[in-house]
Amino acid sequence: MAAPEKLKKPKTERCDEGEDTETCETENEQDDAKQVEQNIITKNREVNLQAYRDLLNESMFLQIRNNVLHRRLAEYYRKRELDHVFKPFQGTADLEKKYQQKLMSYEELKEKTEREIIDMRSKTCAVENNIIGRLEGAEKKFIAFQNLERSIGTGLIYSEKGKPIADKTVSRFITLQAQKSEQASTLSLRYIRARNAVAELEAVVRKLEIMGPGLSVHQYEQLNIENKNFKNKIEEREDELIKNRAKCTGHNQILAHIREKMHQTEELIDISECDLGDFEIEYKNCRGHLGEAKMKRNRLRWLLEAEQKKAGLLTRKDLLRDFQNARDEVVTLQKAKEALQSQIVSTSRQLREARNNTYF
Repeated sequence: MAAPEKLKKPKTERCDEGEDTETCETENEQDDAKQVEQNIITKNREVNLQAYRDLLNESMFLQIRNNVLHRRLAEYYRKRELDHVFKPFQGTADLEKKYQQKLMSYEELKEKTEREIIDMRSKTCAVENNIIGRLEGAEKKFIAFQNLERSIGTGLIYSEKGKPIADKTVSRFITLQAQKSEQASTLSLRYIRARNAVAELEAVVRKLEIMGPGLSVHQYEQLNIENKNFKNKIEEREDELIKNRAKCTGHNQILAHIREKMHQTEELIDISECDLGDFEIEYKNCRGHLGEAKMKRNRLRWLLEAEQKKAGLLTRKDLLRDFQNARDEVVTLQKAKEALQSQIVSTSRQLREARNNTYF
């Protein structure tokens, strides 16, 4: 309220000095405007102060709530044994830099898209203006052509009847021509739209057929068929694997039995190796005895040869034959001698018996 009083005092002073009424009125208007502005400022200041106090209270309440929620989170993480949450995260500066770079790239992309949108809009506006201008020119030319036809058609005469053609018929023909041209234009537009739609659908079908770089739908179907064939082959191979596993289990059992026999045979081999060592020792001893026997045989052979050399008669065949005959005769004579001796013994026994009989 002090500001308006200060403003009122100079008004009276200036008006009392005898200046012009217009200047006084302008000054009064300026003072009133300043007073209104100051009143508005004071009102806005009070409103802003009240809003500031409300926001300060709300921020204090939110701070308290934030602290309570932080405590609850800390208790929750301690119960869950998630102590790594309380540790400071490393590499925050790098992440902030990356985030800033991403934001900058996002802003650049946004500006680029906005520029492209503006460019596309300007191009579309230019194309639309061009189309509108060409359409207006075509309509003007068509109207001029119809006027030319109307001017030519008026005053014509039927070749068969020889009567002039009425203006109504000419205008009717011209209206029919306009209607037909409109129908033709609509049909051409429909044809163009249908053609474009067909082209778009064909492009979509091509895109659908092409599933990727170097992959199409028929290739996918072929690959699907091959996949089914391979699955069937895999099932057959799995059956074969099951059979082979059963065979492997049987062969493993056989191998275990063979290993047991092998251990037994190894024990027998060890025993036979020990026996072989003994036999080798005996063989060496026998070989030594054989060598000694051969030495004796050679000595005897040498002695026999020496004796044969000494006995010269035995080396000759005729003498040996005579010696053999003589030996045979000696043998026969010995036999005869023995027979005679036995005969003599028997006769002497008979004589004794006879003598004994004679004495009695």
